[in-house]
Amino acid sequence: MLKNITGTFFTRIIVSVLNFAIIIITAKLMGAEIRGSISLCMLAVAIAGLINEIIGGPAVVYLVPRFNNSSIAKYAYLWAVVISVLSSLLLGLFNFYDVQFFPLVAACSLMLCLGSIHQFILLGHQKIKAFNSIALIQSVILFLVFMSFIFQKQYQIQSYFYALLIAYAAAFLLGLKYTSFVWKNDENITQKPTLKILFNNGILTQLASLTHLMSSRVTFYFSSHFLSLAFVGVLSTALSITEAAMLFSSSVALITASTVSNETDKLKAASTALKLIKLSLLISFVILFVLSVFPETLMSTIFGKDFSGIKIIILTLIPGALANSISQVISHYYSGLGKFKINAAVGFLSLAVSIFAGILYLKTSSILLPGFIISASAIVAMIYFVRLFLKEHHWKAHQLLPNKADVKLVFEKFKNKLR
Repeated sequence: MLKNITGTFFTRIIVSVLNFAIIIITAKLMGAEIRGSISLCMLAVAIAGLINEIIGGPAVVYLVPRFNNSSIAKYAYLWAVVISVLSSLLLGLFNFYDVQFFPLVAACSLMLCLGSIHQFILLGHQKIKAFNSIALIQSVILFLVFMSFIFQKQYQIQSYFYALLIAYAAAFLLGLKYTSFVWKNDENITQKPTLKILFNNGILTQLASLTHLMSSRVTFYFSSHFLSLAFVGVLSTALSITEAAMLFSSSVALITASTVSNETDKLKAASTALKLIKLSLLISFVILFVLSVFPETLMSTIFGKDFSGIKIIILTLIPGALANSISQVISHYYSGLGKFKINAAVGFLSLAVSIFAGILYLKTSSILLPGFIISASAIVAMIYFVRLFLKEHHWKAHQLLPNKADVKLVFEKFKNKLR
């Protein structure tokens, strides 16, 4: 399992470095305002992806060991086409992003939705290496194509989305190749899922994901209205940096869902989740500490003068990121067990906190407010998850904290891995 975690982690490091390079380039050459516009368009693509995953998302990880995979894929493809177009159109008409970019947003949404179906099928079959290779190749292609536009001095928003579309299309085709086994007639599982089964499992999962996303991103809309679009560019960049620091945590969470969904012993699944919580918290604390002492002057130099003050915004986001290092693992644990209602309830709770806290914008225009709102929302979600997880298994809070033995074990494991 540690092999899968480290493989996923190092893949995500490479992906993060490439994405981080793109963030720096867009910040330096296009400025904070265009970064803000890109962020709003990408949020529209992300929302389409999350709605699409009602049928073809994380619930698939739970369903593929139990139902006929080709039937799952057919339902998911049809849903992806409808949702990618409809979601992009509605978000554009309601001015969530500049509607002139609708064709690009819709096309990117479609390719993202179709490609993600393959990745979740692979994850459900614990084909982690194939899953990681798709993510890596997609990021490499995005970086190379985007850089080709930059070398031609094409600094428009369209350049980024053309590159993104090509990268998503490549990931879709590669995923189609890796999941070719789905269409073979000799598949062992003949029981076909109904649309009701897919929807009932997926709607709760995606309500959780969508509300979780919006609990942090709703501040983009508040900030755009009460502060400025340029500040949204700074905030989104700070959030991207903080989320990049959580790569190990997200890698652990991903393996948690895959492992638990294929584990029949519930007590063993819970014990595994407990160990992974400790691992996630330990590594995340170290990474976030390093991020917190990163020099402000170096950040300003990297991103440009429009991004001065980004360090203080990052500091307001760090408490929430640390809380997420625990929440992500517990959330994926419940997803692996098929207990999607719990994640949905926590998602609505965190979103409610963010929206309610948005009232504070009427009292202050401080640039620190968005980060504090995002962190507060994450901490409330973490408290709910932890209390429920501990109560179910009659454990104490201190059992979630890494001890000396855990630190020593992790150090030895990674030391052996690097040999």
